[in-house]
Amino acid sequence: MNSVSQTGVCVVGAGPYGLAIAAHLRHLGLDFRIFGSPMRRWLTQMPTAMLLKSEGCASNLPDPEGRHTLPQFCREAGLPFADYGVPLSREIFARYALCFQQKLVPQVEDVLVDAVSRTGNGFEVRLNSGEKLRAAQVIIATGMDRMEQVPEQLRGLPSELCSHSAAHYDLSKFKGKEVIVLGRGQSGLETAALLREEGASVTLVVRASTIAWNRVPSTEHRSFYQRLRRPRTQLGEGLQLWVYDNAPQLFHLLPLQVRLSRVKASLGPAGAWWLKDRVLGQMPILLGHQLRSAEERNGHIVLHLTDQNEQPKQLIADHVIAGTGYRFDFQKLPFLDEGLKSRIKHEAQKPELSSHFESSVPGLYFCGLASANSFGPVMRFLAGTGFTARRISTHIAKGQHSRAASFARLQKCGEN
Repeated sequence: MNSVSQTGVCVVGAGPYGLAIAAHLRHLGLDFRIFGSPMRRWLTQMPTAMLLKSEGCASNLPDPEGRHTLPQFCREAGLPFADYGVPLSREIFARYALCFQQKLVPQVEDVLVDAVSRTGNGFEVRLNSGEKLRAAQVIIATGMDRMEQVPEQLRGLPSELCSHSAAHYDLSKFKGKEVIVLGRGQSGLETAALLREEGASVTLVVRASTIAWNRVPSTEHRSFYQRLRRPRTQLGEGLQLWVYDNAPQLFHLLPLQVRLSRVKASLGPAGAWWLKDRVLGQMPILLGHQLRSAEERNGHIVLHLTDQNEQPKQLIADHVIAGTGYRFDFQKLPFLDEGLKSRIKHEAQKPELSSHFESSVPGLYFCGLASANSFGPVMRFLAGTGFTARRISTHIAKGQHSRAASFARLQKCGEN
């Protein structure tokens, strides 16, 4: 009979949020194990030539001691870096994140979690290595894995004709091909630009009547009044963004419907400032076009659209890529036991979370995209890792210390 391992905390996922939380757990001396391939999605699903939408100052991972920062990494490696105005490449950030992991979370186990179920006061976790373990707490830090949002009209089409932007690390395979890209957010716009630069013939289809672009960040000196009126944050400039960036705990206190509307309306689909010239005037852009249906025809993909005047239009291509973003749905997490899922209170398929990221199932935590409805739009970005890591790790540490103190008191009473 195989023995069952024991651990205090199980972290599922080794991307930016998982690594940040694990670094803080380790710093506090807590017993934990973390599972996943470090930065897998960044290394295998994002285009090699991709640039981060986040400015340099918003792309740091939170080291509890503040020693392993992105600026320091770039200085030591002789790589370009600036807080604002210099786009950061996926390659540089991934190299930094792996260095962060090797120094602060060296115990990452490159295995997958197959199942998580509730047992007694904790959880049973089964790994694809065959090992089983019990944990008092489980932290779900799987990020955007399995959360790709694909228009209903494209579902069921063969993968050689239709895919999500997350499926493409190497876009050079589309050289000489006719490709349609759907979407007006960073994912769709950058995919379209990279495809064109790799030699594909690209048509961009946008449902909205306009494309929004982020402002070019100012690097000039700003007066006290300007800084007060439009404070600079990791998310951009403005008072509302300052609140989102600096006070997620206050956002959590807002009524649910207010939170949902703010998350939906804030920091919506937009292209980075450095991407604008690589898209506008570089390819046909169909604004205000709705996708009605799609079909395969003679080895090609055929899209049936209508324009703003409800006039039909047909596009034929070798491939269509949905750069239509991500939407978290905890039901899509295959490793969560169905009984466990049924106990998770949720709104719009995101779990309702306490002020410490704990779900309605005691000991089960969610972070990143899953926590945006609870703590605001900052949780959709790297900028949310610091608050998240500190909040979860300190809550777990307090709980462990409280249980240890209670156990000590019981022992003392028994001795008396």
